[in-house]
Amino acid sequence: MGIGRGYQLSQALYVAAKLGVADVLVAEPLAAEAIAQAVDARAPVLRRVLRALVAGGVFTELEDGRFASNDAAATLRADAPGGLRDVVINFGEEMYRAFGDLLHTVRTGQTAFDVVFGAPLFEYYAANPQAEASAAARMLARTLPVAAEFAASDVVRDARTLVDVGGGTGTLLAKVLRHRPKARGVLFERPGMLELARGYLAEQGVADRCELVEGDFFSSVPAGGDVYVLKSVLHDWDDERSIAILQSCRAAMDRSARLAIIELLLPERMTPSGPKLSAALLDLIMLAYAGGRERTEAEFTQLLDHARLRLVGTTPLAAGPHVLEAVAA
Repeated sequence: MGIGRGYQLSQALYVAAKLGVADVLVAEPLAAEAIAQAVDARAPVLRRVLRALVAGGVFTELEDGRFASNDAAATLRADAPGGLRDVVINFGEEMYRAFGDLLHTVRTGQTAFDVVFGAPLFEYYAANPQAEASAAARMLARTLPVAAEFAASDVVRDARTLVDVGGGTGTLLAKVLRHRPKARGVLFERPGMLELARGYLAEQGVADRCELVEGDFFSSVPAGGDVYVLKSVLHDWDDERSIAILQSCRAAMDRSARLAIIELLLPERMTPSGPKLSAALLDLIMLAYAGGRERTEAEFTQLLDHARLRLVGTTPLAAGPHVLEAVAA
């Protein structure tokens, strides 16, 4: 039953995050009427949503009927570290609607997102900048803890030029450049994402050491890097297109260059486990949302073989993903 009704509480959480309820309750507890007025909602309806969240551990209802923040609710504030509000909002919109048609994907093999929204994910983003910005905010929040570990790792210890292929707003690249002041970076992305990246990289103080390059990673990627990074890129795509991306990287790499793939790894055999459940659920999201997939280490090795790349190491990160290092075969 908990699994079956999980979407109900997740959508209640989305509503509270989208409306900014946690921000309204920063100063003091408020009645539902006052909260509703501040967020432009109907008080009786909002009260019912908040009571469900209280029962789920988010927010507190006082004896006089007012609602107050708590530790869980505080993470939904716009200024809270970690960007959880952005993640919850993005989960609750296009991703939620696409996942609701998972049955269609299982029956037909068609990506649910394409059917629901009439276009593949990245074509939809190109035509809907607000949706792309929401996805970028989610990825920024989810990348930050990974980026901090990766920047301190031996993988980039001697990096001179790091090429972040499909690196979003440059979250990981900025963290590496701040940690490695002698390194330079190249962010290779689609035009819409590069526009979002300009402000972020300037805000992080690394814009002067980072070149922004627009392009299509199925055709080619910039040459001249000694470390290439694919963070949460290959899981967006099927095997054929993932191999094409890897081949583009291989063509740009000289004999001394290395490729770092940062992805969750599926186990060869699934057992009950929180971390494994997260990876398995993300695999289903990729199935319904982007038409991609999560993979096992053996499956990544097969992709690398097809692209004339050789896996030389796999390192788990405390944040969840693994770093798979590869070199030219």
